[in-house]
Amino acid sequence: MELDVNCTKTRKIIDFRKNGYDDLIVLGKYNYNRTEGNLADHVHHNMIEICYYDKGSQWFCVNDKRYLVKGGDVFIHFPGELHGSGGYPEEKGLLYWLIICLPPALSFSDGNDAGDLAYLCHNLIRKNKRHFKGETKLKQVLEDVFNCYHDNKEERIRRIRVNLLIQNFLLLLLDCIDKEDKNGSDTDQARISETLEFINDNIYSNISIALLAKQTFLSESRFKNLFKELTGFTPADYIQRKRIEKAKALMLEKPSMPLSQIAFELNFSSPQHFSSVMKKYTGSAPSLFKAEKHR
Repeated sequence: MELDVNCTKTRKIIDFRKNGYDDLIVLGKYNYNRTEGNLADHVHHNMIEICYYDKGSQWFCVNDKRYLVKGGDVFIHFPGELHGSGGYPEEKGLLYWLIICLPPALSFSDGNDAGDLAYLCHNLIRKNKRHFKGETKLKQVLEDVFNCYHDNKEERIRRIRVNLLIQNFLLLLLDCIDKEDKNGSDTDQARISETLEFINDNIYSNISIALLAKQTFLSESRFKNLFKELTGFTPADYIQRKRIEKAKALMLEKPSMPLSQIAFELNFSSPQHFSSVMKKYTGSAPSLFKAEKHR
């Protein structure tokens, strides 16, 4: 899969290869105000991809294992791993991703023979921690890279500044990992991750907030607050999003299925309710979406 370096109104991407950077490949960010298509499975050979999710929540899938990434999290795809969004759409939110090229054979025992960026990446790989809590400084450093790359300074000075900023970003990541290792695991995150899997696996059922709270051994008010804190969505909002996601899949897979039946199977109170909810989350009514996809 070729690297996508196309910029749009909601995607801003730097292709460092155009200016001959030795290690840096791509820095990108998207700021989606609605769900987009899913990210197909792909592999980056001899590259590490580091994602910082500033707001919202997103499912990632690596080697057939799913991870829920929420606002403030860092997620790392190590070299040679098959990864994508696992069939889930790219959610509304703000995400940064950085891809760095590593030596073809990162076989040195301590990384001392590598350049500074490769050495720092070697340490990230050695820590073997792909999903952890970040900090707000990470976003500012990445924004500084965007600003620095597009300024009018002499090329070599600009290159030095960019490399120093990326080194600072990687050092911050290592500090975040060390901090989280000292604090231990997050049981609240594990509870909500299990809840999200339950919702996804039972989307055709009438899922109540009371049931979800009971499964996590929390009061309803505590459960709703925790869910919003860790995912960026209320439980009801998340369930509706997943129902619309499933409805869109059904319209593509079974074009002859009546919209009223889809509404009934996904527990919408009426076809009109289904239509209004889908329009809220996608901008298109079911009938319009179906017509556009089956022209």
